[in-house]
Amino acid sequence: MKTFSITGRTAQLRSFRSAASVPWRICLPFCFIFFAPFCLSAADHVIIIAGKGGQPEFTEKYAQFARQLHDVLIAKQGFSAAQITLFAESGAKLPIASTVCLADNVRAAFERLAGTVQKNDLVAVVLFGHGTFDGDWAKFNLDGPDLRDLDFAQLLERLPAGRQVFINTTASSGPFVEKMSRQGRVVITATRSGDEQYATAFPQFFVEAFLKPDEADLDKNGRVSALEAFDFSRDRVVRFYESANRLRPEHPLLDDNGDGNGSETPAAYGSSDGQIAARTFLVASAAPQPALNPNDPLEKEKARLLAEIENLKARKNSLPETEYNRKIEDLFIRLAKLNRQIKGK
Repeated sequence: MKTFSITGRTAQLRSFRSAASVPWRICLPFCFIFFAPFCLSAADHVIIIAGKGGQPEFTEKYAQFARQLHDVLIAKQGFSAAQITLFAESGAKLPIASTVCLADNVRAAFERLAGTVQKNDLVAVVLFGHGTFDGDWAKFNLDGPDLRDLDFAQLLERLPAGRQVFINTTASSGPFVEKMSRQGRVVITATRSGDEQYATAFPQFFVEAFLKPDEADLDKNGRVSALEAFDFSRDRVVRFYESANRLRPEHPLLDDNGDGNGSETPAAYGSSDGQIAARTFLVASAAPQPALNPNDPLEKEKARLLAEIENLKARKNSLPETEYNRKIEDLFIRLAKLNRQIKGK
């Protein structure tokens, strides 16, 4: 496993620029996506797995990512501890309860969920750790035998939950997209292929998206969607390598249309990915939901702009690309200015 050190450097979000594979003017407008959220019920569940580190520094790092996500889901997203199952390596020093990351333990957790979640519930799975690819199977490293991409696909397929999110932040995670892809399921990977084998920067920024929601919440509706978390993490990854003057060895993907082909720029013109991720939120039903004040003229104007954006997006495929890009960018510029006015009241 090739490795590099990850700094804690953060900065203001910029557009997906030269190091990315598409022009920034296409990417920027589409990062700002607004849909009505799905609210989670008490049966919704998040499984967080910090896999085998192999070395103490990696064991600690992956456990830290898992703990940070666990804590922020409880502190800011309204989850209870009972709605989160946390796995970590046996040597991980965590101040919270966790289960050893053995394949049998993971399978047992999915079996328990199969008896509790319902069709309208959401199950989210987040993997932190090392990943490998042998040419046939991509694997997530655990204590003892690993779990393959196909294994996770079969485990999720047995759950009746109609809304599923699977996030693999490891190296060589790209092949998971094809195996995990299903209509309505959001699949996010840190790499686009099994050949991208360097330890990834993606997980640090994915967790940061929830720790710093003011920066990741691009449409300023008070919540961070799966799409916004992906866009935030991807853009931060690009900046990380640009600032280090290094070639980028990881290219994150998102798939939610079931075609088995992830996109690095979901919701961009010409991509059918991102629509479900844009309206998927890791927010428990008990958490307070931000609402527009119908008596405030600025809030009423915001609601009107958001509706106009949705109407334009619905007509995307019937408009020339340049016209659509121009109109959507103008709407988001107006929305950004309005948000600044609302924030400054």
